[in-house]
Amino acid sequence: MRIHLFLGIWVMGWIGACPGLAQPRLALFFIEGEVSAQDTLEGVKAELMGALSKKKAEVELLPMPQIVKPAEVLILPMVSAAFREAHKAMEEKRYSEARVLFKKAVELALERPERARFGQIFDAYVAWAVASVEDGDEEEARAVLKVLARLSPNYALAKNLPPVFKREFERAKLLTNKLPKGSISIESPEGAVVFLNGQPAGIAPVVVPNLPYGKHYVSMEGKHFDMRLGQVVELRSAQAQLSGIFKKMTLRLPAGFVADPSLTPFIGADELERLEVFSKNLGAAFVWVGFVREVEPGYFNLSMALFHVQRKCFLSLAPLGFSKSLVGKTFLGKRISEAVLQRIRTADKEAPAELPLDWRAAEPAEPSSLGN
Repeated sequence: MRIHLFLGIWVMGWIGACPGLAQPRLALFFIEGEVSAQDTLEGVKAELMGALSKKKAEVELLPMPQIVKPAEVLILPMVSAAFREAHKAMEEKRYSEARVLFKKAVELALERPERARFGQIFDAYVAWAVASVEDGDEEEARAVLKVLARLSPNYALAKNLPPVFKREFERAKLLTNKLPKGSISIESPEGAVVFLNGQPAGIAPVVVPNLPYGKHYVSMEGKHFDMRLGQVVELRSAQAQLSGIFKKMTLRLPAGFVADPSLTPFIGADELERLEVFSKNLGAAFVWVGFVREVEPGYFNLSMALFHVQRKCFLSLAPLGFSKSLVGKTFLGKRISEAVLQRIRTADKEAPAELPLDWRAAEPAEPSSLGN
C-alpha cells in the first residue's frame, strides 16, 4: 500500500479579551509530502481557504505563514560557495575539477552536521560520482556511491541517469547490508529533536538501531529552534553513546518567516512544546494539526486534532475519509471547517486527547464521514 501524506497546521489566535470586539484569527499552513500527492494537497488547501474566507463573521483568515527550516538559515556561506563552484564546474564539463570540488564541498558541509543540508549533500555525492565516471575513474564513483548507500539507502536517483548508476547504487546497498551493524544512543540534551544523517530519528533520549559501521552524522535541535548541536560519530562497535550540551545559536530568520516546527504523524509530549513556540511566533492560541495518507489508489484518510495553546493539550477531531473525486467540489472544505469551528467554540470544556497521537497506521475512516 502506498502512503502519501502531508501534515497541515491551522493556526488560530484570539485578539482582545471582550466578546464581539474581534474574531478568532486563523492561518493555514501545510507541510507537504510526496510529489505524487501534490495535486490532492493543493485541492484540499484551496477548498479550506475558500470555505474559511466565507466565515468572516466567525474567523479572520490570515495569510499563509512562510516557513523556513532552521538548517537552511544556518548553512555556512563558505559551504554554499563551495557547492556553487562545484556545480559550475560540472555544468561546464570540467569533470576533473568538479570531482575535486564536490569532495571539498561535501567534506566542508559534514564538518558541522548541525548546519548541514543533507539533501544538498546527497545530491552532491551523485554529481561527484558522475564527474568521476566522466573523468575515467569508475572506482572512485563506486566508492562515492557506497558512502551514499550507507548514509541514505532510500535516496532516489534521478530518472535521467544512465542505468549503470542505478545498478551500481543497488550493488552498493547490497554491500552495505552485509556490513556489521550497531546502534547509536543519544541520551541528551533531553527533549532535543534528533536527526541522523539528515533524517528524523526521534526525541532524545533515543536509540537508533541497525546502523552499518562507519561515520554517521547526528544533529539535534532544541525545542525553541535557537539551540543546535552536531556530532560526527564513528560507529565501530555494537553501540555508541552520545550526550552533549547545547550552545546558543542566534537564528536570524528572513523577515516574515517562522521556523518549521518539524512535526511528524507521531505526536507526543515534546511536540506540544514545539507547537507552543510555533503558535506564539504567529500570535496564535490554537493549532489544528492534520495528517493525510493515501490508503489505496484514489482514496485518502485525514487524521486531525486541535492543539489548545493555553491549556497545552490536544483536543480530538474525528477523522475524515474521502475519495479524490470529492476534491474541488467544496465538500471537504465545508465539512472540515465546520468541525474545527465547532471544536473551538467548546475548546475550554473538552477533555484532552491522550498522547501520543499515532497517525502512521490509523484505521481508515469511512468515505465522506467526519463525525463530531
